[in-house]
Amino acid sequence: MTDKKQRFVLLFLLTLFLGGCSLFINQSAQRREMLDIAESKQSKIVLENILRQEDPHALTAKGIVKSYKINKDRLRYNSMGGLTIEMVINNDENLTITTTLTQEDDGHLEQNGVVISGELSKKLVNNKGLLENE
Repeated sequence: MTDKKQRFVLLFLLTLFLGGCSLFINQSAQRREMLDIAESKQSKIVLENILRQEDPHALTAKGIVKSYKINKDRLRYNSMGGLTIEMVINNDENLTITTTLTQEDDGHLEQNGVVISGELSKKLVNNKGLLENE
C-alpha cells in the first residue's frame, strides 16, 4: 500500500472512531436527561397519581400496588413528543404501567395515556370487585 493510501485509511478510521465516540456521548447525555426527568420530584407526583387512579390503595398494605420502580432500560422519547416511562409494579416484570409524560408550556409535567399490562389489569379488576363487596 502506498503512503497516501495508508494515510487515507488511517484518516478514515480515525473519523469513524471519533464519530462513534461523538454518537456515544450524545446518547449518554440524552439517557442522563431522560433519567433526570423520570426520577424528578414532579415526575414522581404524576406517576404516583396514576397508580392511585388505578388502585385507590396503591402504595399501602391494602393495595395491589405495593411498590413501583421505573424501568430505566425502557425509557424513550416518544416521536409525538414526551417521555415514555414504564413502571414495574411490585418488582414483577409482568405487572407494568406505561405512560408518556409531556412538559407543558408552564413547565409542569402532564401524563398522556396509560397502558396497563393484562396481568396487572386482572389483579386490579379483581381487587376492585372485592372492595365493592366490603
